[in-house]
Amino acid sequence: MMNPKSLVIPFFTILTISSCEPTSIKNTETKSISNSGGAISLDITNKTWKITLINSESITGNPTDFYLKLNSSTSSFESKAGCNQIIGKFQLKDNYISFSNSVSTKMYCFETMKLEDAFLSILSNTSKYIVIDSTKFILLKDDIVVAQFELEK
Repeated sequence: MMNPKSLVIPFFTILTISSCEPTSIKNTETKSISNSGGAISLDITNKTWKITLINSESITGNPTDFYLKLNSSTSSFESKAGCNQIIGKFQLKDNYISFSNSVSTKMYCFETMKLEDAFLSILSNTSKYIVIDSTKFILLKDDIVVAQFELEK
């Protein structure tokens, strides 16, 4: 007969694995992310996107303080992730995005400084984006969601 104590480790291992959830995007469907093995190809340029997630932290601040705009005619972007303005260049190819020549104002903002630093790091390290639908897209680093954006209405 099997010793009940020998079931404890497998039970807790299964319990731990099943309770872990990756960062998820609210109200999304898996089928809307993939299209014959690739992501949906919708234009994310020339729109104002509200930043709703930086790393795993939800952003609930004023949309005028947390946004991203990608200008396709100049390949430039402007953004704000708290109180400092951020500008630079971007390049899109397939579902890959890169940001370069980023500069920022340097006001000290006690409440948002950590978010701004995290967002600047995301811009310099992001490699992929996925359009969820016409109103939402995410940035990924090593297939991990690092930022989420919703179309500003």
